[in-house]
Amino acid sequence: MTDTSRWRRLERALRLPGLADQMARALAGAADPERAAYLSADVLATSAPTVAPLWQTHADRIARLLATLCGAAPFLAPFLIRYPDWLTRLGTDDLDDPRSADAYGARLDAALRVDDHAVGDALRRFKYYELARLTVRDLWSAPDDITATEAVLAELSHLADALLAAALRQAAARSARGGGPPLWPTADGGTFRPRFCVLGMGKLGGEELNYSSDVDLIYVLDDPPGGRQAPLDETPAATSPIEYYTRVAHEFGRLVNESTREGFLYRIDLDLRPEGHSGPLVVPRAMLADYYDVWAATWEKAAFMKARPVAGDLAFGWETIRAIDPIIYRSAMDYGGVAAIKAMKEQVERAEGRSAAAFSLKIGAGGIRDIEFVAQALQLLHGGRMPQVRDRSTQRALTALAQVGVLPAAHCDALRRAYAFLRRVENRVQMEAERQAHRLPTEAAGRDRLARAMGFLGDDGVARFDAALTEQRAQVRTVFTYLFAEDGAQRVLDLFQRSAPQLLAAPVMRSQIEPLAAHLARAIEASADPERAMNNLERFVRGLGSRSFYYGLLVDRPELVDRLVGLFAASEYLSGYLATHPRLIEPIFSDPNVLLLSPDGLRAALDQIRRDLAAEGRGDDAERELDALRLFHHRELVNIGLLDLAEKITPEQADAGLTELAETCLDAALALARRELARRGSEPAAGEFLVVGMGKLASRELTYGSDLDVIFLYDIPDGDDAALLAAQEHYVKLAQKLIWALQTRTQEGMCYQIDARLRPSGNQGMLVSSLTSFVQYHAGGSQMWERQALLRARPIAGGGRLAAGFVAERRAILAQPVPDDFGAEIHRIRLRTERELAHETSQRHDFKTGRGGILDVESVVQYLQLRHGREHPELFEVDTIAAHLARLTRLGLLAPEHAETLQRGWEFLHGLSSRLRIVENRSISDLDEERGDLEGLARRLGYSSPQRPGGARRALLEDYRRFTADIRAVYAKVLGVAA
Repeated sequence: MTDTSRWRRLERALRLPGLADQMARALAGAADPERAAYLSADVLATSAPTVAPLWQTHADRIARLLATLCGAAPFLAPFLIRYPDWLTRLGTDDLDDPRSADAYGARLDAALRVDDHAVGDALRRFKYYELARLTVRDLWSAPDDITATEAVLAELSHLADALLAAALRQAAARSARGGGPPLWPTADGGTFRPRFCVLGMGKLGGEELNYSSDVDLIYVLDDPPGGRQAPLDETPAATSPIEYYTRVAHEFGRLVNESTREGFLYRIDLDLRPEGHSGPLVVPRAMLADYYDVWAATWEKAAFMKARPVAGDLAFGWETIRAIDPIIYRSAMDYGGVAAIKAMKEQVERAEGRSAAAFSLKIGAGGIRDIEFVAQALQLLHGGRMPQVRDRSTQRALTALAQVGVLPAAHCDALRRAYAFLRRVENRVQMEAERQAHRLPTEAAGRDRLARAMGFLGDDGVARFDAALTEQRAQVRTVFTYLFAEDGAQRVLDLFQRSAPQLLAAPVMRSQIEPLAAHLARAIEASADPERAMNNLERFVRGLGSRSFYYGLLVDRPELVDRLVGLFAASEYLSGYLATHPRLIEPIFSDPNVLLLSPDGLRAALDQIRRDLAAEGRGDDAERELDALRLFHHRELVNIGLLDLAEKITPEQADAGLTELAETCLDAALALARRELARRGSEPAAGEFLVVGMGKLASRELTYGSDLDVIFLYDIPDGDDAALLAAQEHYVKLAQKLIWALQTRTQEGMCYQIDARLRPSGNQGMLVSSLTSFVQYHAGGSQMWERQALLRARPIAGGGRLAAGFVAERRAILAQPVPDDFGAEIHRIRLRTERELAHETSQRHDFKTGRGGILDVESVVQYLQLRHGREHPELFEVDTIAAHLARLTRLGLLAPEHAETLQRGWEFLHGLSSRLRIVENRSISDLDEERGDLEGLARRLGYSSPQRPGGARRALLEDYRRFTADIRAVYAKVLGVAA
């Protein structure tokens, strides 16, 4: 019924103006126009009276709804005929409004209260209306909208959550026969009512349920604390808890599985419970844990990774899952587990290849299961050490794996796009008749309907759909093969082929590269973190391209391969520098026993880089100087990091080396800034200019990735106001040029971020201050935190006379009397910092600004410096925390046991900060128990876990809690405040 004349007759009969034109436009985009037209007419014949009031304002939408539902999901047409108000409800419903399980639950409770039919039928009507709504939402979303697909899958899961929870409540009420669940006695004379939960597995557990899926469930029961196993009433029908809840489970299954005139809710699959069909229907929690610990096959453990409570006592369900998680996620990388599920995947794939007449979206090569396998295999490998990758959703797991660097970002994007595409296709296949189908239709009409439902309209729609499907499958297979190729050497060769194909083009070069690939593969396999090493090797090779010189070095000096791979496995931070600046590989080939350069050696190294760039003819003088400064910074940073990771230098030497590097860069940047101003004709002022280092730069405690805290001062001989203004303007330009020299990003990157907020009045103040105004500011009553900041202030670069003047004035400012209650002010500032910056929770810690963190140690030292510095001027020396703690102890101002507590806590937190940055390139103050390779990090810090999985991580966290608690206790005692 697609001809216009017939629709015009219906238009007149139903009194719906414009119906023929509206339906003609809507049917043009339907999955099956003929079927949609036929069924739409039937629906309109019964729903016209209810549609009529909305027709004038909603005609276009109602026509689209009819064409969409009747063309792609014809099984819904009888519901639209039986319940005419559904079409008008859909016409006014907000289809873009996402609904959580709680939102569905609230709507369902309201529906059950007002419905006077049987509960089972009411549940089914609720399901099919919401399914119609989600069908339209899915079909109307843009074909490439990944977020929309993810939202539909989540809502299908949340709808199931609400329906299953309501069904379980009904089943429990029927089983209790009005009296509620029984109580059982305990050995101590008390009573016990066991908790019961339904765990959702598979796509339901992962919140990615498909359109017509089975729901994989496990029924879990609380463990009795002991005692008798009969209810207190001692009736002849008395049952044990397991018998009673088995009855509940049977009633629940009947209510969910049963097909009625209103359809069915879900097909329940219980095969994932222990022992499958042979196991008990309801599983006690202890038995479930024992099964996964002792008996479960690898595929069963992988399946449990998606377990999620969906009905019953959800808190009990989460307790059960958390108790089993350490069994599933091992601290050591579970290559055996990955191999086992890979073998199972290949076995299914081989069987599929022999028997399939059409591609299976679920298990075919390049299909949904391949993507799920990638996510689950990498979760098995890394989930024990990186809890944040344990997400039950395949899509979210892929994102998390990319965020921690386990999965390359490009691979993550490709898999997420393919997953969304394949799941959209799967939903449309299942919309045909609400069947659990996964194979593509083979007949021409079915292929055409599917292509149109996917948005591929026109005569070439099927061909374009097939091409898109082929492309997505190829993307999946490429990533799958790359990540799980059995031959590690082949995997490295494939990497070379993708990123540097010229290396393998010539037979002579290939004969050299193939042994190198084998050596790299062996080194990666033997490294501390093979996946990290492989990912960073790929980043490096992409950056290096086909520059054969460096590959030749690795071929000629194979002993250095292990050092390079060791760096890739150990440090995201340093690997990132090598990936973006391959010429920094040179320190890898240097003598690994050469320690840090002296200041003179650093300047000589910078001069040599300048000469090398000049010989290359790179850019003009300014551009060449900027690049030289950056190459020098990066090379020396990598060298310090290599020495640090190899433990050839102490943490204190690493900090001092990073500080010396920063001072050399500041000195060179100042010289460049002066030359640039002179080149632009800016007349130098008569006085002097000084860069004052603050914070860790001043105390020689810089860490990896630190900003440089500085203030800029100037001083000129006596002059009039015009001379002072001219000097001010000149030195502001000089400071700005210095910042430009260090912060500007060139092809070689950047050196440092400059932070000048510690100057008088902060960001509101002048960038450069005269020494006189600086002194006047502090004499006029600077705040306590500014006095604290001045304790770590040291001339770094600039005029010698001004430097001496600053040192003297600084001491005079610090020697000013402090208020009697200044300790309370320090504490107030400290708590404000903790509250506004740390944002700590039970799982996330900030070891810089958080409770018992680095700022607690610094606050104690600074409090004692300010309190006793007038009597002991040596306390105003700019020095490390360790030196100050020793000095305070020697002067009798800090109890030795308190100094030891603070020193050990400082070393622990400072070391943790350094390792988090260099290993994972993470924030230097963020310790999140649910993020990061804490197990690997703990091992690198010297912890071990010989007896139980995750032991090193737990030991690290226990030490963190102990050290920070001890630091806060000393802080409170010294400052005289509440802990």
